[in-house]
Order: sequence, then C-alpha cells, then structure tokens
Amino acid sequence: MLLLNNKKIPSTIYLFLITLAALVVCSTRFEFSYVGFISYAFFLSILTFFIFLTGRIKLSLGITSTLIVSLQLLNQIKVHYYKERIFFQDVSVALDPSNFGTLLHYPLASVGLIGLVLLIVLNVFLYLAEPKRTRSLRLLSLCIMLGLIAGITHVSQNRNNIERWQASLPKGKGTIVNIFLSAQQMYYQAPQYEESSSYFLSRKEFTYQPELETNKPDIIVMLQESTVNPNLYHLPGVNLPTFGMFSLTDTIRANSKLRVQTFGGGTWLSEFSLLTGLDTDDFTFRKNSVFYTVAPHIKNSIFSELKKNGYYTVVLTPMSKQNYNAGPTYKNLGIDLIIQPQELGYPADLDDNLWQIPTDTMLSYVKEVLKQYSDKPVFIFVLTMNEHGPYDTKHSDDYQIDKSINDRNIAGALSHYIGKIELLDRATQSFTNFVSTREKPTMFLYFGDHQPNIGWNDTYDTTLPDAAHLTQFSLHDNFSSVQAKNIGDVTDISFLSSLLLERANLSVSPFFEANIRMRNLCQGRLSDCPDKKLVDSYKHYIYQELEAAGK
Repeated sequence: MLLLNNKKIPSTIYLFLITLAALVVCSTRFEFSYVGFISYAFFLSILTFFIFLTGRIKLSLGITSTLIVSLQLLNQIKVHYYKERIFFQDVSVALDPSNFGTLLHYPLASVGLIGLVLLIVLNVFLYLAEPKRTRSLRLLSLCIMLGLIAGITHVSQNRNNIERWQASLPKGKGTIVNIFLSAQQMYYQAPQYEESSSYFLSRKEFTYQPELETNKPDIIVMLQESTVNPNLYHLPGVNLPTFGMFSLTDTIRANSKLRVQTFGGGTWLSEFSLLTGLDTDDFTFRKNSVFYTVAPHIKNSIFSELKKNGYYTVVLTPMSKQNYNAGPTYKNLGIDLIIQPQELGYPADLDDNLWQIPTDTMLSYVKEVLKQYSDKPVFIFVLTMNEHGPYDTKHSDDYQIDKSINDRNIAGALSHYIGKIELLDRATQSFTNFVSTREKPTMFLYFGDHQPNIGWNDTYDTTLPDAAHLTQFSLHDNFSSVQAKNIGDVTDISFLSSLLLERANLSVSPFFEANIRMRNLCQGRLSDCPDKKLVDSYKHYIYQELEAAGK
C-alpha cells in the first residue's frame, strides 16, 4: 500500500502545480468585477465540461489546467514575436490553413503546440485509471457548465464592460478576458474621434495642386522584410559595414526614419498602412486582423488611386497568395495582378512560401514585369523575404559585437542578420542603379516593415521615442533633382503612399488629399506629431466624414 501511495505522489504533485499555475493565470489581472468572473468561470466551465465528458475529476482538472496554462504560453509567444497579446480574431488567423506554413516557421510556436499535445497525453496517461464518477454528478456538471457559459456570455456582452475593457487596450485585462471581450466586438465599427474636423480643415499652410500634364512615372515599392539599419542599435566601439542603401546619393529624393506599428513580425500591418494610408493602431483590438476584418470596408487605397490615374497595378510576393488573407485583401483594395516568382519561372511549387528566395532574384522578376507591361504606367509592390528570421545565435561574431553588448547570443544573431542585410544592400543598390539609368521616368521607394526579432533589449542610437518601432525608408527617382518637401526626422508609414502620389503629380481623392496635407503639416509625423489636436481632428475627418474605413 505504501508503494502504491508513493507512485501516486508525483502525479499528485504535478496536478497541484499545474492547477496552481492555471489559477495564477486566471488571477493575473484579477479584479472583483467582470474580469475575475470571466477568468474563473471560464476555468470552471472547461472543468465541468470534461467532468461531464470523462467522469474523472483528476483527469478533467489536469486537462483544464493544461489548456489554461498553454493558452497563456501562446499569448506570451505572440508577445515575444509581435509585442502584442492574443485576441479572439487571432483564432481565425491561426486556423486558416493557408497560414499554417507561416505559423510553423516560428520554432517557439511549434514547440509550444507540441508541448500542449504532450501535456494532454501525459494527463490521460496519469489519470485515465481514475474511477468514473456517478451519472448524476456528470449531469450536474453539465448543468453547471451551461450556467457558467450563460453567465460569461451575459457579462461579456455588457456594454459597460466592453467599454471599460476597450479603455484598457492595448494590454487589456488578461488573456482570457481579452479573448472573450474581443469576440463580442466582431461586428465592425470604424474608429471614432470626438475632435471636430474644423481644426484640420482650417489649416491652410499647405495645399496640394498637382501638375496633371506631367509624364506619369513607373513606380516600384519594395517592402524589405525585417529590415532596419543596424547602426540604429547602440554599439559603441563596433565598426559595422557601410550600407549604401541607407546613404544619401544623387538619386535620393526623400529619406528618414520610418514609424511603423509592429515589431519583429506582423508584416501585414505595415502592408496595410502602406496600401491604405491608415494607422493600424486606430483599430485597437482589430489591429492584428486588419487583413480579415477591416480591409473589406476600406474605400481608398494606393491601388485604386493609381488605377484612376491610368496605372496597371501589380503585387509580386514570395508568399502564397492566401497567406494571412493577403490575396483577398489585395483584391479588396483594387489590385490588377498578384503574381508569385513561381509563375515567372522560379523552381518551386506554387503553394510554397519562399522563405529564402534571394532579394536580387525578386528584383530580377520586377524587371521582367516592367518589360511585360510597358504600354501604360506600372505600379509594382514587391515583398522580400530572405531577411526574415530566425537568426542563428551560434553564428560567428564577424563584427566583434560582443565586445560592446556582452551577450554572445545576441551578437551571433545580429551578426547573422547583418550578413543578410549586406546581401539586401547589394541587391537594392544594383536595382537603384537600374532605375537611375532607365529611360522611362521611374520612382523606387523601399522601406523596412519592422525590426528583426534578434532578442535586442539594449538601447538605440536615436533620441526619438519608442525606438523599437522605427525602421527607415528611401525614395529615389530618375526624372527630377528637386527634393521632396517637408521630410522630417521621422515619417509615418501611413504617409508613404501619399508621398508617392504627391511626387508623381497625380490627381487624388479627398482622402489622399487629406493624407498629403497632414503629412506636410506635421513634417511626416502622425503618432509622433506634437499637435495632438491636429491629429485627432484629421482622424475625425478621414474616419467620420470621409468614412475612409467604412462606418
């Protein structure tokens, strides 16, 4: 009997620890309000469901606690990669089969999912021999579960609770509450701003008057995956390579640091801001799912704007057209053609995501597209991928970085990353030279969509706030030596499209005219603009008067 009891001790200790961990997760943001009720009621509803299903209390408690802890771990994984928490809309992203290849590309996420499965198997192995409880107890558990679900639904749908939760964003009120409250807002509502439009409209310092008879240039925009100038990192005493694509040259017409709304991943957020001229942060908990929930409501985009000016618009992507709902989103925004390198001869299956396709190869296909569509001006949006992580922490420290930061893992990852940026730099400079010698008027803009996730937790060499959300952009052309006006020390990514339209002297819709004016009024800043009244007035105008993102 003593031996039997000794065998049960490890399983009892495990059950105690995993349950304690789950209760800690539920109480992470405990309040004597809707927050605590939703968290603990969710725990109990899962527990009673499994008691009804299996008739075994210990097995049900183990599985329930494992699921709660795993949910919190998945939230931390998302925070690690994207600096954001899990919301209900992430479920649609994660369960979309076209995204599986991308999600599994992140090793930490894969390990988490595998660990979840193994823990559930462990629970079954440890407690399956437990005797089943009576049928009456199982039926009672079912009734309790249904009552708890009804209570959670009622509390989650309460308008005051929703408004209080929204006021706590972007952090929210803990993983469980964030999921339930964001689920209640699946109906769409455009961002709302109380400030009147009159303040923005009264500012007459700048007006946009295009010269519509100019020769319309071809326009190429290159999203440089995970690209930031490594010199932004504070590395005293380290001599990094010189990157020509970040330097001032004879053909550069505008460049500055770029304010983006994502870190370490979430390329689609930068795509959305570039293509629509809107700040993804304005959509609060819908931010991460803008390609799913917001894009169908957008009224203006760079694609539709250029098509009105006679352009043929193309996206060249190394990823599957369904990846993160990109294909449907591009179509919603008015694209003419979405094309992958495989359709131009690259040796891979069409369904493959080309994680390591060289950037110079992507740009060679841009040249092919320019040749194929030469009867009208062309806009090409090309995305790179070779600069994407993960980055090898065991990589040789080719630049003696560890002498500055004293962290061998980050030094290795950063050294690996810089090698990728050197390849990108050569490809970008080569294409810039191609543009500068091209007979047809051509504009070439490239920008970093977000910083790489190399584990950097040190300081940056900039006085600008929120340095983790900074990259850079550069705009070159071959038809005018006049520099773009009102380019400050930082430009918001939401202004890049209007900068292109303004530079090309194209006619624009009221939305992009407002976007151009706002960029010039605050020298490219939006979230960084010191005149917060102007920002709110501008946003009231575009969202509530122009209805740029629907109603």
